[in-house]
Amino acid sequence: MNLIGFDDWNVLMLAADERTRQMCGIAGHPGTVPAVTDVVAKHVTAWKARHEAALELYGVTATGGEGGITREQYETEKDTLRQEIVDKVGWMKPRIIDELVRIQG
Repeated sequence: MNLIGFDDWNVLMLAADERTRQMCGIAGHPGTVPAVTDVVAKHVTAWKARHEAALELYGVTATGGEGGITREQYETEKDTLRQEIVDKVGWMKPRIIDELVRIQG
């Protein structure tokens, strides 16, 4: 899907310590996984299942799949799913930062 976890779409700049947080005016890394992890995990699980279903319909799996969609239909679904992932993460990032700033005062 050409999604690399270290690309801009998926990276938040967070301060590693209090001094950096104060000097740069950015949220600090929470040190532990924030509550949003459960929500993100549910999205990732659903996206993975959706992609695997498209692969199965296209016939690109160990079982051979059903072959119920064309390559063009698979590519369209893959591109749609990729954009949905990028859009959702883009929507979530500022909310995560806002929540961290609120918690950290």
